[in-house]
Amino acid sequence: MRSTVSDAQLAELADVVLRISREIDPHGGDPVDVVPLTGTEALVMRWVDRNPGTSPSATALATGLQRSNLSAALRSLVAKGMVERRPHPSDARTVQLLPTELAAASIGRLRAHWVTKLRGALGEDDRGTAEALALLERVDDGLRRG
Repeated sequence: MRSTVSDAQLAELADVVLRISREIDPHGGDPVDVVPLTGTEALVMRWVDRNPGTSPSATALATGLQRSNLSAALRSLVAKGMVERRPHPSDARTVQLLPTELAAASIGRLRAHWVTKLRGALGEDDRGTAEALALLERVDDGLRRG
């Protein structure tokens, strides 16, 4: 199938996504009471939160991080109280990664911040939101596979 989208439109889509991400950044103009994380820590925390009980190996594979970078991020997340490392119940040689209550509270505040910002930007007209979400998820999946 031939693309009907121009290179200029794809470049503009990327630019818009970056501008939006700056506007909803919790550490930007309206700071939010969340545990501050580096980009790598946020990447790992997002995976652990969506996949509780995951292993460090699975996390490294899913995030594309080198084991040494993942280990450093996990040490920091544990020190910040965001991730708990537990022995696997059926295999004590394996570690499970679990989000903590602090992580749940921080992520909850972050998501509420995003909702407030986006509802304010959209106003009463939220047409196309489901379609935009589906498109961005497709782009995200394609970038991860690529």
